[in-house]
Amino acid sequence: MRAVRRTGLFISTLALVSTFTIQDAFGQSRSRGGGAASAIPSGASSIGIAFSTVSASQDDLNGVATTNSGKDMSSAMEVAASWIYRYDRTSYAFVLRPSYFMQSTDSGTTEIKLTGFTVFPMFRIYPLENTFIKFFMQGGLGYGSLKGSMDINSVTADFEGSAFGAVGGMGVDFCFTDAHCLTIEGNIRYLPIERNKVTGGNCSNNVGGTSQCSSGSELETNGKDLQTTMSGIQGLIGYTMAF
Repeated sequence: MRAVRRTGLFISTLALVSTFTIQDAFGQSRSRGGGAASAIPSGASSIGIAFSTVSASQDDLNGVATTNSGKDMSSAMEVAASWIYRYDRTSYAFVLRPSYFMQSTDSGTTEIKLTGFTVFPMFRIYPLENTFIKFFMQGGLGYGSLKGSMDINSVTADFEGSAFGAVGGMGVDFCFTDAHCLTIEGNIRYLPIERNKVTGGNCSNNVGGTSQCSSGSELETNGKDLQTTMSGIQGLIGYTMAF
């Protein structure tokens, strides 16, 4: 809940900043056909790198952890890269964003770790912009793969799963020169992984709070598939460079 509140405050701040800048941006923006001023020129490419938190709530894994006197998993951290292509003489862009996902909990005899990656192609629109501020909205469909490991009193399990999902949100580029921008985003991502397959470890059935845990089988807890997720509210801050 604390992570969700922090991310909610982040997005609220972003919305407030956007609200105060829209009037100035609207006053200075012009249609693409008239050659509007833009720090990232129409028809050009840009690349970016960013760091973010994701409020991914791992309910099933948290249940396993607390059953074994462990703690809930902290908010996930993510490192993302972006390639953005701005279509010539339009307010539209294509974004390709891969990212690396990390989440864990460690409390003495109970350790759970998750690592994974996502790839999301997105469509972006810039409804309001000037030479300094570029407000955008974006959305897309993508893919995520997640690997996990559990070590509970020296009983171990490795598992993995994957799924397709969706993402959408909004953001602002603050461009201090023609080529260098600070990017702030708030996104909501839907990417649940309903089934995870055991790939290794020394676990067996009814160990560590699981009801099925043997190599090659689906990992289960309380008689149902153990689910993981890369869904959540994502607050992102990064750097974008045009070329």
